[in-house]
Amino acid sequence: MPSATGSGAGALAAAAGAARFVDSLMSLLTWVVPFVVLVGTIIFVHELGHFLAAKRAGVKVYEFAVGFGRALFQRKIGETVYSVRLVPLGGFVKMAGMDPAVDPSEAVDEDSERSFSRKSVGQRMGIIAAGPFMNFLLAIVLFTVFHAFVALPLTIGGVVPDSPAARAGLAAGDIIVSADGREMPGAPEFIAYVQSRPHTPIDLVIERDGVSRSVTVTPAPDAEGRVLIGVMLQGGKATYPLGRSLVMGIRDTGQAAVGLLAWLGRVITGKAGAAEVRDNLTGPIGIAILVGESAQRGIGHLVVLGAMINVTLGLLNLLPIPVLDGGWLLFLLLEAVRGKPLNPEHQGIAQFIGLALILLLMLFATYSDIHRLLSPGGS
Repeated sequence: MPSATGSGAGALAAAAGAARFVDSLMSLLTWVVPFVVLVGTIIFVHELGHFLAAKRAGVKVYEFAVGFGRALFQRKIGETVYSVRLVPLGGFVKMAGMDPAVDPSEAVDEDSERSFSRKSVGQRMGIIAAGPFMNFLLAIVLFTVFHAFVALPLTIGGVVPDSPAARAGLAAGDIIVSADGREMPGAPEFIAYVQSRPHTPIDLVIERDGVSRSVTVTPAPDAEGRVLIGVMLQGGKATYPLGRSLVMGIRDTGQAAVGLLAWLGRVITGKAGAAEVRDNLTGPIGIAILVGESAQRGIGHLVVLGAMINVTLGLLNLLPIPVLDGGWLLFLLLEAVRGKPLNPEHQGIAQFIGLALILLLMLFATYSDIHRLLSPGGS
């Protein structure tokens, strides 16, 4: 007969095991699921661009796949096999004239009008460019949704010690609802209001732990003459009409693309040091961490991250590196200038070199992710 002590130890072990299972399940829901959904959606939209452009041009598409590796799901509809594969870090559209057929009996002859190689240079460039274009389009949509539907409360992120805010009892995490009865939709409005009232008490309504309370704080000039209360602000974003949100979404997409191009220029010209490149280059591990952190902070942060990843993927895919969309566009541009395609052997060598460069870049990005994780203060 088991002892009471043994039974108790068994129950504790079972409870600990259940707790570990729950923690693992929560980690899966918090990190893995958002990563797979977000990255899978971005890849799907990219490949959808290639697919729709190919269909419009009359090219036969053998397979439309999201992911790499073993097929988890596949179904043939019409002449195309649609599949979801094991590794959600890419995808492909297998087209006649570019790739072998899934079923050899359904292969299209190189001279067929359904072959990619038989289409004009302009049509082929359109098919290749459609993937990055869809990423930019999705970025605009996501930024537009963020501005139109996502409101972020104006929140105190930190309080400067011995500041007016600290003396008034304000704390990190407090949500600023109003100042002297005026709603404060964003940080710029609140900062401007504070700066207009030096040495004048301001009656704030804040929300802390779901409870509203009133706090009076008196702004004071700092050593540089700036009128402050001594807080770091986070959030503070109102929603806007759909038309204005669309304009803001286009602006944000353009600014993100220009910023990324500027950074790439610094890398190419050697102005960005190795440490800067390592700290800013993010691979699959780093993206998964960013997605998990954004999901925990709220849907608004996840939407913005999704838009930024779309801009990055779209722009990087346009770089003139063989195996990327930009490499294909370069080959087609050279064909248009020369009046004939490149030698297949030369094109194959260039693509092999391009693939090697991409693999090296992925290895370095993964090393950077691991370095940040193991560094003090890493995620």
